[in-house]
Amino acid sequence: MLTASLLLLVIALLGAFDCFYFHRHVAKLSQREESRLEVGIHVARGFVYAAQLLAIPNLELHGYWLLPFILLFIADVGIALYDVAIEPESRRSQGGLPRGEYVMHIVLSVLVGVYLNEVVRGSLGWWQLPTGIALRDEVPLALRAVLALMAVGSLGLALLEWAVLATSNKPRPGHVGVVLDASLQEVWDTTQDHVKHPSWDHRFSRIEMLSEQIGTGTEMVYEKRLMGLLIRGFGRYKLHKPMRQSTFEFWSEDRLSLIRRGVGLWLYDEVAPGVVWFRTSYTYDVRWGLLGRVVDALVFRRWFQAETERSFKRLAARYFEQRVEVGGAHGRKPARLERLAAA
Repeated sequence: MLTASLLLLVIALLGAFDCFYFHRHVAKLSQREESRLEVGIHVARGFVYAAQLLAIPNLELHGYWLLPFILLFIADVGIALYDVAIEPESRRSQGGLPRGEYVMHIVLSVLVGVYLNEVVRGSLGWWQLPTGIALRDEVPLALRAVLALMAVGSLGLALLEWAVLATSNKPRPGHVGVVLDASLQEVWDTTQDHVKHPSWDHRFSRIEMLSEQIGTGTEMVYEKRLMGLLIRGFGRYKLHKPMRQSTFEFWSEDRLSLIRRGVGLWLYDEVAPGVVWFRTSYTYDVRWGLLGRVVDALVFRRWFQAETERSFKRLAARYFEQRVEVGGAHGRKPARLERLAAA
C-alpha cells in the first residue's frame, strides 16, 4: 500500500487546497444558504477521508473486517457522485464552478481512480485470510505520521464546517404552555410573585426586584447557582398589563453566562370560567462566538426548553395541586386545551 499511501497524500494535499481556496476563499460556501447541502456533503467527505488517511498506511483488514473497508470506499464514491449532482444548483448564483476549481476536480478524479485501483490491488487477498486486523510496516513512519496529521486536520475541518452549518440558522423561539384549573387572579398572583418564582422555576435561584412597584420599566436582578458557580443577570419589564401579559428583556454581563441577551413573554388567557391557559415564549442571543452557538444548538437550548417545561409542571403541582400536560418545544397546545376549545 506504499503507492496508495503516496497517492492519498497527493490527493489530500490537493483536496485541502480545493477546500481552503476554492470552497472557503472564492465561493464562501459556508456563508451561502443555497450551498448548505454542498457544505454538508463536504463535512461527510471529511470524516471519510480521515478514516482513509488512518487506515490505508497502517492497517490490513482481513476476512470479514474487509466489509467495512469496502463500505468506506463505496461511501466515498457515493458522496463524490452526489457532490457532482448538486453542484450546479449550489453554484448557480455564482455562475457555476470557477475554471480553476473545475480543472482541480478533473485532476482529483484521475488521481482518485488510480488510487482506488492501487487499493483494490493491495487488498485482493485479504478476504481469504482469517478475520482480524493487522498492522502494516512497509509504509515509512514519516509518511504515516504526515498522513495521521492530515487525518486530524480533515476531521477538525469537518467538525468546524459542521458546527458552522449547525449554528448558521437563527434558532427558533421557545414556547411552553399549560392549562390550569384556577382563577385568573390566582394564576397571576402566584406567577408574578418574585419570591415564589425560584421555588417552581429552577432556571433561577434568586430574583430581586429593584423597585417596590412592579410595572413597565421595573428592573430586577436574577441569580443562578450551577455546579458551585454563581451566574448573575438583569431584567426589565418592557410591558406589564395586569391579568393579561408580561413582556420583559433580560441580559447578563457575566462571562460565565452563555446567554448574553434575550426577551420573553408571559401570556394569561382565561379560556373558560376557572380555567387559565398560561404560556411563555422566549428567545436569546449567546456569547462565546462559534463555541457558544455550538453549545447552545447541541445542549443548552434543549436543556433550557426542557427545564422550562419541567418548571411549568412544578408550578401546577406545587401551587395548584394538579398534574398537567405541558405544551412543548414547538408551541403545540396541550391536548386538554384543544378539548376545552371544542367544548
